[in-house]
Amino acid sequence: MKMISKLKRSLLAILCPFGMFFSFVIEADPTRDPFDSLHGPNIYSQDYINQQPGVLTLEELLRSVEKSYPLVLAAEKLLSEAEYNYLAAEGAFDLQFKSMGTTKPMGYYTNNATDAVFEKPTPLGGTSFFAGYRIGRGKFPVYDGRRETNDYGEVRAGAIFPLMRNREIDKNRADIKKADLDRRLAELSIQKLKIEVIKEATKRYWKWVASGQEYLVNKDLLAIAKDRQEQIAQRIKLGDIPKIEGTENDRAILQRESQFVSAEREMQKAAIDLSLFLRATDGNLILPTTDRLPIGFPKPIEYKKLELEKSIKLAWKYRPELQDFEFKRDKVRVDQDMGFNALKPQVDLVVAGSQDFGPGSITRAKPELEASLVLNLPIQTKRPRGMIGAAEAKIAQLDQELQFSKDKIKTEVQDSISEVIASAKRVTVTQNEVELARKLEEMERERFTLGDSTLLFVNIREQTSAEAAVREIKALYDHHVAIAHFQAATASILQISSLP
Repeated sequence: MKMISKLKRSLLAILCPFGMFFSFVIEADPTRDPFDSLHGPNIYSQDYINQQPGVLTLEELLRSVEKSYPLVLAAEKLLSEAEYNYLAAEGAFDLQFKSMGTTKPMGYYTNNATDAVFEKPTPLGGTSFFAGYRIGRGKFPVYDGRRETNDYGEVRAGAIFPLMRNREIDKNRADIKKADLDRRLAELSIQKLKIEVIKEATKRYWKWVASGQEYLVNKDLLAIAKDRQEQIAQRIKLGDIPKIEGTENDRAILQRESQFVSAEREMQKAAIDLSLFLRATDGNLILPTTDRLPIGFPKPIEYKKLELEKSIKLAWKYRPELQDFEFKRDKVRVDQDMGFNALKPQVDLVVAGSQDFGPGSITRAKPELEASLVLNLPIQTKRPRGMIGAAEAKIAQLDQELQFSKDKIKTEVQDSISEVIASAKRVTVTQNEVELARKLEEMERERFTLGDSTLLFVNIREQTSAEAAVREIKALYDHHVAIAHFQAATASILQISSLP
């Protein structure tokens, strides 16, 4: 019996290296379904990942966010609201029609008069134009003689030219400037929301990928123990190993089943969380299925290419928060300009021409041209000076907030680059750890085959190897989350198609 046992051990020792070689060939077979096992190394090629049929890519997810995510669609309504407010502000320059008719059927002076006029304000230096027609018939007192016209009425037209106040700016133009700035602020609000939503969607996407990888690691770990169960039973029958090894394998199966159930739950939870961002065109949630999982993570980025100063300048240029402060300052400057405008005297030149038609007084038969100068001097200027002072204080406040925001963005960029570098280094460390753990696992399995080890140590090695693989997955997840943080800090996440 001992001779048979020794012969079997010698045979296994001879065949074991070949078995390891053939198992390596099978594992490297590109035609094999990669979801059968993930106990092997991760595949990092982004091209390979995207070539998987039906795989859910990050780009597809973010297109869904752009088109169907409710909060993004709601934010876009803010822009529509701002557009309509701008249209309303432009209405200040709409053509207007005014008319008035009076009649005096009783009294010494009986008469009828009608006056109609078109007025058109313009943004051209505050100039406004008017044109009208009036007719007055009957008896008019001398002091009201201007209401009397020849039989066919009078046509008139003219313009009002502000020479000082309201020349550079007036209320109508100020409202339009503010409405235009509100449109830009609405666009920035949408960008700020998109940065946060895209960052969150990206993090949930990689969480789903990572949970799928962990699920497969635990699935593979459980399958190893189950596949070994029959072999252990045969060896116990042959007396090659003690009965306790079978009990140990049963314990390992139960432990790994528990880990597998937990990993399965985490994958399901990650898929449910991701479905909040993955939507159909009608807005309905789409629950991503396991067959849409990528086979692995993209290759870690070359973090040495990240330049701190360049990244900070890009963030200062494109982060919507800084542009938001610029537009808010521009709005306050409009109020400041209105204050300075109110300090100026009102000097308006009014030019008008008129012509009466039809029978009537010869004194009204010829065309007339009239020019008037309207003067309005402000004596006390508390209101405009108050407007100017308030605007200056607000601008100073915004300048301080802008500087703080720039400093905050600078620290966010610095922290995100530090996070990317540290996470990339962790990936390298965990990859080396996985490689060594798998070597030890194979060596321990070989020792067990030769009778120099026990199944307890094999299980420990396999568990250690799986835990190392999970740490590698977590490191990869943290790395790609760090990339999302960097892209959000520099606002490059809005152009997610061009990953760094």
